[in-house]
Amino acid sequence: MPSETNAREPDAALPDEAARAPLAPPEPPLTGWRKFRMVMKVVELRLRFIALMAGTGLVFGYWDTIWNHYEKWARPPGGVHAAASDVEYYCPMHPTVVQPGPGSCPICGMPLSKRKVGEKETLPPGVVSRLALAPMRVAQAGIETSEVSYAPLAQSVVTVGSVAYDERRLARISSKIKGLSRLEKLHVNFNGDSVKAGEPLAELYAPELHQAVRELLLAQSSAKERPQARSALGRTLLGTQEEMVGHAREKLSRWGITAQQVDQILAGGKAEQNVSILSPIGGVVIRKNVFEGQYVAEGEAMFEIADLSRVWVQAQVYEDQFALLKVGQAVEAAVEAYPGETFRGAVAFIAPVLNPQTRTVDVRYDLENADLRLRPGMFATVKFDVSVADTPPFRSRLAAAGPEEPRTKRASFTVEEQKICPVTTLKLGAMGDPVSADVEGAKVWTCCEACPPKLKAEPARYLARLEPAPKDEVLTVPESAVIDAGTRKVVYVETDPGVFEGREVVLGPVSGDRYPVLDGLSSGEKVATAGSFLIDAENRLNPKSAAGRDEPSAPKDAAARSAATPVAAPHRH
Repeated sequence: MPSETNAREPDAALPDEAARAPLAPPEPPLTGWRKFRMVMKVVELRLRFIALMAGTGLVFGYWDTIWNHYEKWARPPGGVHAAASDVEYYCPMHPTVVQPGPGSCPICGMPLSKRKVGEKETLPPGVVSRLALAPMRVAQAGIETSEVSYAPLAQSVVTVGSVAYDERRLARISSKIKGLSRLEKLHVNFNGDSVKAGEPLAELYAPELHQAVRELLLAQSSAKERPQARSALGRTLLGTQEEMVGHAREKLSRWGITAQQVDQILAGGKAEQNVSILSPIGGVVIRKNVFEGQYVAEGEAMFEIADLSRVWVQAQVYEDQFALLKVGQAVEAAVEAYPGETFRGAVAFIAPVLNPQTRTVDVRYDLENADLRLRPGMFATVKFDVSVADTPPFRSRLAAAGPEEPRTKRASFTVEEQKICPVTTLKLGAMGDPVSADVEGAKVWTCCEACPPKLKAEPARYLARLEPAPKDEVLTVPESAVIDAGTRKVVYVETDPGVFEGREVVLGPVSGDRYPVLDGLSSGEKVATAGSFLIDAENRLNPKSAAGRDEPSAPKDAAARSAATPVAAPHRH
């Protein structure tokens, strides 16, 4: 029990201690002034929070401007003095080389060019833009490249056509007799009737013709009965018997009477009322314009006959494809009447005039048709297979390139013979006086002092650009590498790792997934095949970086600089 007593003693003492503790003074009642002060404090706290949030938003929104002002304030004094000058000197081949005064490029030795500060860089001829990307940007964009190379590119042109008459085997039979002639009898009664050469088509009666026949017979009889004039004067005035008969024969010949018919009239010795009109060729009557009893005027067409033993196949080729064709080229056609069968031939004619309505050119070739299987009017599918190297644009390009012997095997050649720098593919003289280099026993010209070291480091790569195209092969570029801007076509060439130049090129018609190259590229150059549209978009969005002359604002750290901004473009080599 003592323990319980001791345990309760502290509790028993609590009331006394509480009684002895001082009581807190009662709070004064809230007056109107105190209530107003409390409301103002609450409003002040909330306004501070709003101001803090607004200030934070402004800092984030105008961070670039704030940072640029800081950069300007923190820039060393030397930079301020350099920027104060309104001119600067730069190297056209090395955009990163910029100096405040004149001098020579420390890389290639070229004299520096003068320009105003901020003036856009002058790019080499044929180059429309230049862009340098850090390796991280290249990987992020998924940019892939492939080499420009020669290939035996062939193209098939498939178009529509039709079977037509051979216009050289058409005959129109017209009346040649003066005045009106009556058609007494028809031997051809309908279109499509077959006739042979020399068969009668119709019989005509004409007073003038009948009189001419009588004159022929009279001249023949006179020649037999009248003696020949003995003197030369008499023969000149009266004429010989042979001349009189000859004049009568010639008159009938001009009216369409054949020599065989004249011989028959002379042999018979009798003037018939009707004279037969004979067919000059064998074939099919495609048009009969007369009927029995009809009067026919001089020059009026009576019949049209076509020889179908040979026909034409006429194809319509669009204007962007007909340059691939040439006379003598192999061609084949197929018609629906004979599935699985092709009719082969060679191009005989290419029309010199374009049809303005269809924008096509007529191309034809001849076909033997002795069995008359092909009928004029049939539709045909015509196919031309052509080697792109054999087309006129590439034949002209090869002719302008000079002899076909490999140039690298020659001891030396002149600047006019070489024409381009094998390293930069620029025209010699575009960057100053050409510089020569001895490589593999040959004297090679380059555009500047920076090219010979690269040429000697990789001679096989660069000297291949001076060799002529292999036979039946053309320089090709993948279709995915070409940016078609409407008025021009641009290809992005990787001149150095991460450095891409937009180069204007001249291309032929696309064949499969590749374009033949006429001008603007050389063998061995690397072009962007994947990601080229991203490079083009970067050029359009950031023209200064495309020219390789911008100096991006400094990021927070070096890693951000390499990942977020383009680097300065080095030499185009």
